[in-house]
Amino acid sequence: MSRKPALLHVIQECFSSLRPMSSVPEKIDKYIVLGELGRGAMGTVYKARDPVLDRVVAIKMMSEDLLIEEEMRGRFDREARSAAGLQHPNIVTIFDFGELEGEGVPYIVMELLEGDSLAQLMEQGKPERLEDKMHIVSQICRGLDYAHKRGVIHRDIKPGNIQVLPDGTAKVLDFGIAMGGEGSAIKTKTGLVMGTPNYMAPEQISGAKVDHRADMWAVGVVLYELLSKGRPFNASSVPGLVYQIVHAEPKALDARALGLPQKLVSVVERVLSKVPDQRFRDLALLGRAIDQIMGKVSTSAEAPDEKRARSYQTNFELARGLHQKGEHQRALEAARRAQALEPSHASVVDLVSEIEIALTRMQAQETIVPKSEPSSFDAARWVDEARMALTAGNRSAALRIVDDVLAVEPTFEAAMELKELLDTPARPGHVRTGSLRPQTYRHTRVRPDHTFAESATFGEPPGIQVLSIGPSPQLVAAGGVDGSVRLWDIDSRRKVASFRTELHRRSGHEALATSLAFSPDGAFLASGHVDGNIHLWSLDMGAEVTVRVRHEASIGQLVFSPDGSTLASCALDSTVKLWNLDLLRKGDAQRQLIREPAGVTTLLYSEDGAELIAGNTKAVLRVHDSKTGRLTATLRGHSAPLSTCILSPDGDQIATGSRDGVIRIFDLNRREEVRTLMGHQKAIAGLAYFPGGTELASVAMDNTLLIWDLTAGNPRQTLYGRSEEVFTGVVVTSDEPLLVAGLGDGRVRVWAPE
Repeated sequence: MSRKPALLHVIQECFSSLRPMSSVPEKIDKYIVLGELGRGAMGTVYKARDPVLDRVVAIKMMSEDLLIEEEMRGRFDREARSAAGLQHPNIVTIFDFGELEGEGVPYIVMELLEGDSLAQLMEQGKPERLEDKMHIVSQICRGLDYAHKRGVIHRDIKPGNIQVLPDGTAKVLDFGIAMGGEGSAIKTKTGLVMGTPNYMAPEQISGAKVDHRADMWAVGVVLYELLSKGRPFNASSVPGLVYQIVHAEPKALDARALGLPQKLVSVVERVLSKVPDQRFRDLALLGRAIDQIMGKVSTSAEAPDEKRARSYQTNFELARGLHQKGEHQRALEAARRAQALEPSHASVVDLVSEIEIALTRMQAQETIVPKSEPSSFDAARWVDEARMALTAGNRSAALRIVDDVLAVEPTFEAAMELKELLDTPARPGHVRTGSLRPQTYRHTRVRPDHTFAESATFGEPPGIQVLSIGPSPQLVAAGGVDGSVRLWDIDSRRKVASFRTELHRRSGHEALATSLAFSPDGAFLASGHVDGNIHLWSLDMGAEVTVRVRHEASIGQLVFSPDGSTLASCALDSTVKLWNLDLLRKGDAQRQLIREPAGVTTLLYSEDGAELIAGNTKAVLRVHDSKTGRLTATLRGHSAPLSTCILSPDGDQIATGSRDGVIRIFDLNRREEVRTLMGHQKAIAGLAYFPGGTELASVAMDNTLLIWDLTAGNPRQTLYGRSEEVFTGVVVTSDEPLLVAGLGDGRVRVWAPE
């Protein structure tokens, strides 16, 4: 009997009456409306222009018919908040949301996507190649798994809610009925069950408990449709359709007739199991299975069982602690994160149900009295988790954990101190770690008479062109001659991640990398390339930020401002460009332009960020006011074009290298050269200060690495590679320290103090 109302609501939803088209507004707050893009159950989508940032956007406005329902207004608000927190290359980006002034109509501003919906492509018989179809499904899995691990379930996955861009990128749209819980069924006004019947999981239709595996079922239906050009369930009526979804088996796929791998057919059968526990545990596993069948290397690695169990337990305990404190929405997000890791654990299933009931009662203005089970919430352990996340370069995860801890224990001192650290940008020369006292280059001292010996050599082709030290001392980024970027953990000698553009994934190659730069907080890595393109990589997501940033010629150097607000770039097109990082993250390439008299090859900020120093092909260093771009000084001395420059740990000097093999040290305060170092025969490829600032390492596209005593002005030690080896870059870690050099064959070599 409990299923009848739900089935009736599905039928009512499908046959809801058509409404007359309302007029298109001229403006929505500051946004100038350019036209209507479409209408859905929740509202209307308009094409509009943001007059402030001068970009075209899509705006979704809630239907006026739904405004009388407070629950609908709340759901629309949840869509904005849940989707705005999902920053992933396979999920549509939310820029802004609010209410229309004077009318109280809610709206959401999001990126306007090119291309076609998957539904439109399928109507045209596209995509045709199996590889392209599976590439789309694999991307959907990655985007949804990212959302699930953050406590958000979509619940209305269908081809119409998947946009395929011209470059093949797939993005999940319309989290309009996405929710963290609030009951086992999602209902519109008058209690209609939301969701598209053809893609709804059996548990959605029958009103049973729903978790992230309902999205997996919908992906399975899309997968079935792509492979067979038909749906797994067909009926002449809606009641017949929903009956089949709940009770009948899907029509079997004939692997031989369709020319499909049998393993792929088995995957479809597993995903379309009526019992959620018989499906894959999560969409990451589904995506990985598809990639393996197609012979692709999966971009995601499965977490070890021990790590998964620990993450489940910590999220479960946090959810229970938040629930007992009355923070039910936060509790539900944490519980959903735990459930995405272990969906069949009875304890988390029960906790999710309990929190959903509490949220429902709270909406009805009832008093919530959680169960009196004692909480095992361990605030100190959670702060340790946040510190580990921060040390690994995952600032956003650390910030979320700390905010959750403070929601349960507002006066917990360790969490308050870590929160203060997270809210304070890292200063130049500092390595942001989970320690409440960040490590600094300046405070680390090394014996002046130490010598180095080779410790390890590891890596893989292709050759390394440029090297950069990461936010934690053991993390090094290597830019390859093929345009890819690899992150290496120096301690474990393992590759942590590999960043490749969509072009690289399709062709196996991209323009050579010429520069790398980490943001001060470790959240982003920027890579510059010989074709003038700049790619911004989110270390939190392990993926590229979708934004077009470029020069008209080869990139010379990239550098972030000390406060992390700006990415500065220079190129052989004789320009320096300053990009607002917050806007870049949202997909908007706003920049300030500084023109130079010659091609710019090197670039750095002063320690306080007030000055920007650009070196050019005419062997001149030009000092600019970073705010106005005004030229304040010039530094001369080199006789050949500059190839690299770095700031000393104390911020008072800069070391510069040129193509004639000469290194010169300039005092920024006195605006003069203070030291000339001559010992290389080829162009300087890399420079790195030691923590104390009295020693400098240099490489110059040959098999020697020199360690300079800057007080005496002489090489103190020479490290040699084999005759056929070429050192292309060098960095110094801040702790022991270690010397790390990139080789032309793709390997990384490490030297340690003897």
